[in-house]
Amino acid sequence: MRSVVRLVVVCVLVAPIASAQLPDKQPGRNFPTAAAEFGTGRSTDIEAVDIDLDGDLDVVVANGGDGAAQATTVYVNQAGLQGGLEGGFVDESATRFVEAIIGRSRAIELADWDGDGDPDALLCDESNIVQGGVPQRAYANLGGWQQGAPGYFGEVTETFWGTLGPMTAPLEVAPIDGQGPFLWHGADAEFADFDDDGDLDLLFATEGISFQGNLPTLVFLNDGTGRFDELWPWADPAADVQLHSVDADVADFDGDFDLDIVASSRNSQARIYRNDLYGGTGSGTAFTDLTQHAFLDTGAGLTGSANYQCEPGDLDGDGDFDLWMTNYDSGNADRVLVNRGGFQFLETPSFIQGDPLVDEQTVDFVDYDGDGDLDVFDPNFSGTNYIYQSAVVEGFSVAQGLLHRTGTTSAGSQQPDPETPASLNGGTTLAADVGDIDGDGDPDLVLGNDGNQTNRLWLNELGVPDTHAPVFLHLTAQGDKTDGTPTVIHAQMDDNGPRNAFARYHASLVYDVDGGFETCVAMAWQNGQQFRGVIPSDASGLVTYRVEVTDDSGNTAVSPTQQFTQVAGAPLAWQTVGCGTSGSAGVPSLVGSGALTAGSTARLALTGARPSSFAAIFVSAASTPVAFKGGLLHAFPLALALDVTTNAGGQIALAFPWPAGVPSGVAVWWQTLIADPAALGGVALSNAVRSTAP
Repeated sequence: MRSVVRLVVVCVLVAPIASAQLPDKQPGRNFPTAAAEFGTGRSTDIEAVDIDLDGDLDVVVANGGDGAAQATTVYVNQAGLQGGLEGGFVDESATRFVEAIIGRSRAIELADWDGDGDPDALLCDESNIVQGGVPQRAYANLGGWQQGAPGYFGEVTETFWGTLGPMTAPLEVAPIDGQGPFLWHGADAEFADFDDDGDLDLLFATEGISFQGNLPTLVFLNDGTGRFDELWPWADPAADVQLHSVDADVADFDGDFDLDIVASSRNSQARIYRNDLYGGTGSGTAFTDLTQHAFLDTGAGLTGSANYQCEPGDLDGDGDFDLWMTNYDSGNADRVLVNRGGFQFLETPSFIQGDPLVDEQTVDFVDYDGDGDLDVFDPNFSGTNYIYQSAVVEGFSVAQGLLHRTGTTSAGSQQPDPETPASLNGGTTLAADVGDIDGDGDPDLVLGNDGNQTNRLWLNELGVPDTHAPVFLHLTAQGDKTDGTPTVIHAQMDDNGPRNAFARYHASLVYDVDGGFETCVAMAWQNGQQFRGVIPSDASGLVTYRVEVTDDSGNTAVSPTQQFTQVAGAPLAWQTVGCGTSGSAGVPSLVGSGALTAGSTARLALTGARPSSFAAIFVSAASTPVAFKGGLLHAFPLALALDVTTNAGGQIALAFPWPAGVPSGVAVWWQTLIADPAALGGVALSNAVRSTAP
């Protein structure tokens, strides 16, 4: 769908249509009511995330901000594990964290930073570091490797923070040894795979103490275990990293598969940094500040004084990431900076139609009318919240305006009819998130309000289920190889929803060698609407591959097939073998890890299985695949079967010492079978994994 949209836009630039009136696809208000939900406080961030892996979206709220310390709150959706109504919530803040989190929290970021399949949490705290305060705190989801119940969190602050840089170390919590938790003025965080090693690294933004821009924004690299070491310096020597930044985001702005950084700046020029760690440049000099080239040289410099938010998205449908910037020009004018390639962005005042010129803190993309393009939710810092309807599908030109504010009903107005609630649509909205809260297939909105005002839930009452599959923007086209190294495949996507929704998508790299059986490798979400998978180094011959991505509404995109030849290298310790079969929670994925040296810890992690179900791990010393329950059983003939049970999040996590005396080159195959009434024959299969002793 989106590829068709791009063709339409190109055409109308040549032959613009006469009328600038947008049709109302669902007459009436899509969001008729603003229900009181999610508590009352100085709410600075609100996230809709499935914390307990039961298939519905829960809500987590960060509170405190610029005011007195308040508790972070957790509201659990009562469908799924709870067996109640989807879209009904119960405050379970008292039990979901091991102990109550009290602080001046500016943001909470949830992502699977320890790689076990469930979302973990990082709090950004605004406690004044001059007067003392609390360190920046991290909490692991207790499912997966933690062997507890998913959806409950335990503090891991001490082990989360690793080696600190010279600017950060002096603010470390005692003892001072250059490592561990530190005091800071945290404003925002983004987890993203900056160095392309398969785990999520961390961008940690700050506006400085009292919005003075007197502290640097920071970057940390994950060592693969969930320990984060500061990358310092993370930008070139000429870069400005001491920003007034309440928000920072990542996207691949130049199409080279590495993740670049853009940061808002409340009192100074917003900035953009090119990733040079790998990809197109690959100079290894971390990030380069390209603000002069990207914004200032094109005339797209900041003239406003309250640029709180920068949000990347393909707003004009041409296949790259543009930027919505709040309050970017004088008079609180929002602006879209249109990506024209080569790290050049053009400011386009006509792009946004009906801007009320009021102060806004945040912005989110939401296809509320289900037509496949990106509409915009633009909350107001001190008044009415607005929705902008996209005109990309209708074929409008940039000159006609591609985003039109709804709700302007004056005579002769060319704006769409109101879509937002007629009452209780106001307050000081600092945060919002998008997701299908009530399980009816269309996107809803959750709103976090400052000033001890009540937070809100907007249910989309007129929307239609999402039927738009993701679109491939870029896919690695691998050439022939003779170096015997693993082959990294990247897939960059677009879809009609916000960037953070991609963390819930299922992406699979499917390949075969010389026409043999297919193997399905789960691809890791890297942020920036991008996924990463690896074809192992011991695949030798003609490799044929494709990528399949399924969104959280069940729409699947399949890439074109690619081929290359590869000369095998040394066997890997762990290799994925074959593909699984679908069950009630999708296709279960089994991953193995560990060095497989004597006494080292070997790990098997299963995700995506039916919750709380009997399962068996089959173990084989050879592999003669046989047909079984609609799939292939690769761990056959059977040498051992381990009876296990999936947890409430559909996970299994096993860790065991690798025995001494295993000869080099000895291989073992592992595969999981899960009892599942929704699967063919009542059993879902995971893929197999093969371990090979070094």
